Amino acid sequence: MSNQKRIIILGSTGSIGQNTLAVVRRFPDRFKVVGLSAHSRVGLLKKQAAEFKPEAVTLTGESISERAVLAKKGFGEGTKFLSGSNGLRRMIFWPEVDLVILAIPGTDSLMPAFWSVESGANLALASKEALVMAGNLLIDAAKKSGVQIIPLDSEHNAIFQIISAFPERPFWKKKKGKVSLRNVLAHPVWKMGPKVTVDSATMVNKALEIIEAHYLFGLPPEKIGVLIHPQVAVHGMVEFDDGFTMANLSAPDMRLSIASGLFWPERPPVNSIARSLCLEELGNLTFYRPNHRQFPALTLAYRVLKKGGGYPAIFSVANEEAVSAFLNGLIEFEKILPLVKRVLTKETLSARLTLAEVLKISEETRQLTRFLLGIPVNASGSFSQ
Repeated sequence: MSNQKRIIILGSTGSIGQNTLAVVRRFPDRFKVVGLSAHSRVGLLKKQAAEFKPEAVTLTGESISERAVLAKKGFGEGTKFLSGSNGLRRMIFWPEVDLVILAIPGTDSLMPAFWSVESGANLALASKEALVMAGNLLIDAAKKSGVQIIPLDSEHNAIFQIISAFPERPFWKKKKGKVSLRNVLAHPVWKMGPKVTVDSATMVNKALEIIEAHYLFGLPPEKIGVLIHPQVAVHGMVEFDDGFTMANLSAPDMRLSIASGLFWPERPPVNSIARSLCLEELGNLTFYRPNHRQFPALTLAYRVLKKGGGYPAIFSVANEEAVSAFLNGLIEFEKILPLVKRVLTKETLSARLTLAEVLKISEETRQLTRFLLGIPVNASGSFSQ
């Protein structure tokens, strides 16, 4: 089994984590699950540990210290139980790890992303916020460690695949593709967590992806475009300097992007994961350029990129807190972006930051957003946890 890739899945009980394990389940001879982490879903984590027999598991929930003794039981004698952020860091630096899959949602992904690249393992990244908040620092850390950051989002993974297929070909730009809580969470195609689903409804998800693409592919903001594509067949396009545009098409199934990340730099085996794309059944492929007046989150993305410095971190944290407030019934859906805009008026550093400065600005932003919401300011982390 020397060709087995040793992997750690951070956020294994979420949608991305479960889909990752579904791919691993199909290729047991190619992947060894070394570590799994969850925030609070102890029961599901135990089921995953019983099936995949990892060397370590980590629980990171705020009340984990109270339940640690009870939670430790049931993971098997061969599995090391860890808890909290220190336990998560210890698991990330576990011996002989080849790949870390980071599927922890929100700003909690920031430090695990840095620990992952510092450990020397490649990073399969499904969490946007880490790159949004500290993109230059994370990219530099990956280069210093000699590791690859592999995007798992379908759009960025599509671009990554196209660029990897034409490594010497210069490219120009990438294109992509009063409301009730129930309607907002009813995403028509992708099954995602509540926060990402709300971000899709506000278009903040695309705004974060614009910022993420800037750091992942080294593109200036004016060379990154967004298109709305209702058929969800084209996940990304790259326009090259010679005028040709390459598109990546597939069925809308996250397991395909995940498999691409797991097997990189190899190609996944013959498709046994998702149905093939049937173009004749789709009929027309249509694309629309979104109206920035209708979706002001897109304008905010370009604005915070132009300002740079601490503004992307403020955007990410303020949005996370505003979405949590909506999910908890504290504000209406239509109030999410106005709140984010209000927080973004706060003056901050616009020069290149250190990681310590990013963390300081993030905590100040969290406290300011909660103050504007009239919520008691607690320790770091989302109040909805």
